[in-house]
Amino acid sequence: MLSASRLGTCTRTFTSSPQGSVCRLPLLLNMAQRRSVTTAAAAAGAGAGNDDVQGAMLEPSVVNTPWGRALGVTAAVAATAYSTTVMPSQAANFVHLLAFGIFLGTNVWNTFFVGLTMFKNMPRQMFGRVQSKLFPMFFALTTGANLVLLGSLQLSPAGLAGAPQNAVAALGVSAVSSLANWLFIEPKTTGLMFERYAIENKPSKSADDEADIKRLYKKFGMWHGISSLNNLVVLAATVAYGWILAGRLSL
Repeated sequence: MLSASRLGTCTRTFTSSPQGSVCRLPLLLNMAQRRSVTTAAAAAGAGAGNDDVQGAMLEPSVVNTPWGRALGVTAAVAATAYSTTVMPSQAANFVHLLAFGIFLGTNVWNTFFVGLTMFKNMPRQMFGRVQSKLFPMFFALTTGANLVLLGSLQLSPAGLAGAPQNAVAALGVSAVSSLANWLFIEPKTTGLMFERYAIENKPSKSADDEADIKRLYKKFGMWHGISSLNNLVVLAATVAYGWILAGRLSL
């Protein structure tokens, strides 16, 4: 804290600058304010560790609900269809491009931004609990988009047999990898993580507990690595399909 005498008197430091002397009072006040803000932020951060706080953060607006978003997208498509001549083939192309955009965008966002950001800025167990909720939705969404891509190719006049075989292969590989992550690898990995958390959160741990933590750490690392490799395969196949798709577009 600054004393009243120091706040009441402007302390001057003589330098070789043309101004001659500089008043340090604003600097001292600024330093005091920043210390106060830092202390308040630290106190808030300490309180943020309580994960059991209940209650909604806020009431979502109508446009910020799943139904509101779905209606907004549907209205945009309907307006486009009403104002232009939309042939069935154009509608199929639109669905195909929309599915590809969701597929690629979700993979890139989750792989390079969401996970890394949370990992660097959240406590480890909190990060794991959030990911255990996000991953099933992520894998379900990307698998669904992948199947829509394959389905729309099958329903096209040429069918899958008439589509470029490298495109079918890329979508087939990504579909198998996505399904494996969604239905088997992610549940297995998450189960091992929560087993480890249960032991780590015991009030006191025995030597057997410590050994179990190390064992679960290795098993979790192995399955997490398999899941990450699968996700990389999906991303690579998606980008490869995007390259093939770009070669068939005319802007």
